[in-house]
Amino acid sequence: MQKEEKKILIINGSIRGKQGNSGALSIAAEQYLHSKLFATASIITLAEPMPGIQQVYDLLTSSHGFLIITGTYWNNYGSSLQRFIEIISAFENSPALFGKPVACAVSMDSVGGADVASRIQSVFSGLGCWSPPCSTLVVSRVGQEAISASKGQVDDPNEDVWRVEDLEIVLKNLVKATSLPPDVWVSWPHVTLKIPDGEWPATGNLDLNSPRFL
Repeated sequence: MQKEEKKILIINGSIRGKQGNSGALSIAAEQYLHSKLFATASIITLAEPMPGIQQVYDLLTSSHGFLIITGTYWNNYGSSLQRFIEIISAFENSPALFGKPVACAVSMDSVGGADVASRIQSVFSGLGCWSPPCSTLVVSRVGQEAISASKGQVDDPNEDVWRVEDLEIVLKNLVKATSLPPDVWVSWPHVTLKIPDGEWPATGNLDLNSPRFL
């Protein structure tokens, strides 16, 4: 019996789109998933024009796991990813998200990336996803300079500093986690938000028909 090929959706949430650190991490992840883990990988870049709402829902639904990639902007992720999260709140605990593993890779200059990563994991847990072990990577400019400075030393003091190569561990764990079927989990009661089908609402007011009490 042929094993099902796992589909991983790489979500590039950087405000610079394909340019810069998140773009480089997205390409590295896609290549490693294809060449080493024999998984199907696709990239959606949130700063670029997006497909329609139904197309995004279908893309999420057909994926077995997600890798969220973003830069760090004042201890937070950027507006592209924030808007994406706001819109897909209507998909909470739906077949698009529920029971699927999520990992993240965050870049930063020197500080704040760990806060961003933990926030991403928390948000997607609330939406119905879950995080396997060692599924977070935070790489920094300062960290990469430290790695370069001590490279080749005996008892390298920076040997355990996160580096781009550690993305391979994150991806291995993510793909392995997709073997656990989503229906092993139990969903809590929740109010299903609604969003009309149509073009992706990249700007303007966003009304998900959430309860009004004021």
